[in-house]
Amino acid sequence: MFSIRPRILSSNYLIAKRFLATAAISNLPKPTFNVEEIRDLPYEDNVNLAWKQLVPYKLNIPKTNTPILFLHGLFGSKNSFNAVGRELSAVTRHPVYAVDLRNHGDSPHALPHTYTIMAHDVNKFIQERNWDECILVGHSMGAKVAMLVSLLYPELVSKLVVIDNTPHSKPLDVSFYKDLLGMCEVEAKGEEYKGPNGKTVEDVKKVDAFLEQYQKSKKVRDLLTSNLFRTRKDFQNRRYHSPKKEMFKVPVMNFYKYGVLDTIGSWPSLPDVDKFDKPVMVMYGEQSDFVLPEYHEQFDKYFTNVSYTPFDAGHWISVDSPGKFITELTKFIIPDFVNKPPYKKYKYKFI
Repeated sequence: MFSIRPRILSSNYLIAKRFLATAAISNLPKPTFNVEEIRDLPYEDNVNLAWKQLVPYKLNIPKTNTPILFLHGLFGSKNSFNAVGRELSAVTRHPVYAVDLRNHGDSPHALPHTYTIMAHDVNKFIQERNWDECILVGHSMGAKVAMLVSLLYPELVSKLVVIDNTPHSKPLDVSFYKDLLGMCEVEAKGEEYKGPNGKTVEDVKKVDAFLEQYQKSKKVRDLLTSNLFRTRKDFQNRRYHSPKKEMFKVPVMNFYKYGVLDTIGSWPSLPDVDKFDKPVMVMYGEQSDFVLPEYHEQFDKYFTNVSYTPFDAGHWISVDSPGKFITELTKFIIPDFVNKPPYKKYKYKFI
């Protein structure tokens, strides 16, 4: 087991993160809020991840089949794969689960937000369910977490699916920093968007209109606004949270203050890790720059059994091409699936 405590309690941690953040956001508009007034999050070695099973409607899924676990990307949640996850479970007859990674969805807010710590959270989640092994499917930020889990805890992963990311450091596009700044500015002006109770957002369209100056894509803005507190359920039973001050399920102000997006673009140093020799499928969008051909060699450093599946899609493959996404996943999980007809009794949406 790797050591966590010395790493997260170092007195230099916050200072270092502030230094990294300065370079990354230097070309962005200056914030209207006071960064020094942003409260710090608590430090936690591990957190209990919120989760859900993506159960197909009116179908019984055998618990004996290897579970499939989805890990979402930045600003996503366990709901990111709702529709495709249920359909995948219906087609494969494997139980499908999804978690909220730390600082996302309904999971606790805590520092540090590093890949090593997030992998430790996922390991804890798997161990607590007494799974012998699982099939890990991760997108973007979640893809790096999934890769790291497979390298640090290979006995827990039978197959790995990497969706549009690579095991190396590559700075995030400036658009991600603009998204984060826009969300921070919304939160800084929270009283303009919240309802009479001062906690929930009633006019999502007004927030969307404000964010348009930072992000032109409606699809991406929908992802961002999906994190808003819209009902009491969104902030009930949440630790380390002040609903009258915050508006999002992601601690956007703290992400901004400590340059968390720099960390998300990084990849940890793994000098002594053994290569993962079980099947790995890398799905990548041909309209995305996350997995370019010259990056394929990065996978060879850590994985010995890798296949690549291109999609005529952008970064959000499961949204742009859900039918092919489910089909390719199914063929990877059940190699002889091409010889099996779909289960006729289920009403399929994508395939």
